[in-house]
Amino acid sequence: MISSGAKIVKALIRAYTYRYRKRQLSLSRSLRFKNTLYKAPKSYIYRVLTFDGIRAEILSRKLCSHERTIVHFHGGGATVGMNNFYRRIARKICDLTGYPVISIDYRTGKDLVHPALLDDCYRAYKGMIEAGLGPANVIMIGDSMGANLMFSVCFRLRDEGVALPVGTIAVSPYVDLSASGDSYRKNCYADPSYSLPKNQKFEEREQAIRRISPYCGNTDRQNPYLSPAFGDYTGFPAALIQVGSCELSESDSDMLYDRMLRAGVPVTLHKYDGMFHDFQYFAPFLKESNVAWSEIRRFVKKL
Repeated sequence: MISSGAKIVKALIRAYTYRYRKRQLSLSRSLRFKNTLYKAPKSYIYRVLTFDGIRAEILSRKLCSHERTIVHFHGGGATVGMNNFYRRIARKICDLTGYPVISIDYRTGKDLVHPALLDDCYRAYKGMIEAGLGPANVIMIGDSMGANLMFSVCFRLRDEGVALPVGTIAVSPYVDLSASGDSYRKNCYADPSYSLPKNQKFEEREQAIRRISPYCGNTDRQNPYLSPAFGDYTGFPAALIQVGSCELSESDSDMLYDRMLRAGVPVTLHKYDGMFHDFQYFAPFLKESNVAWSEIRRFVKKL
């Protein structure tokens, strides 16, 4: 049973997103996020660097351990760039793990198509390695579209013979851009952010609810570099997948988990009952969010 706080938050999200859901509009393409000047708290060190021409932001505490480095792939559906919300998430990750966090500020925009974002993330990560970052000390984390990019980067690294990180963490991963999974039907009324209003029928709105991103361009939607749910995970490191059971894209996590198991990857899939997309970001206000962050911390510390 979900907490009373989660029930309230879900109701508020459902009310706020109704105007977008009734027309099946993309939230990430409809909402605007301000990117104001960021000033880190006094106890943190914040730097902006470029790796092979791609901007990245490094955040660490002044007494941070450098035993590991977290490479952060933010979400945003290919259209929302790095902003202060994601910087707060980077700070949360830094506080939680005690390690520095490098967030890749890849290009975003409504006109970009695959593989633009993948190319940026790959160039940035390869640039970090060339600058001295050791893959054996790296843990990657990504949410939603960020998880997609994280796994796509790892595919390219492996296929080109570059060492992989020691672990990956996928938060509400959006990894099947063909939207082929059964959760798009099962949760078509349950997801507070992306579901159909009750007065609309799935059979009449199926094409819209399976929200094929324009970012796909002309790429085969089941190409693993675009949709990691269809990839071969042979040789991949330990992974943690977290997803809410009412997410429209819940089946993306099921497909990802199944592929990893088949490849012999030590993977954990945790489904949070009744929870929604990126519910982790409502910490410390929701009990479920706090539990999820604690699980992430335990996973990181075991690597």
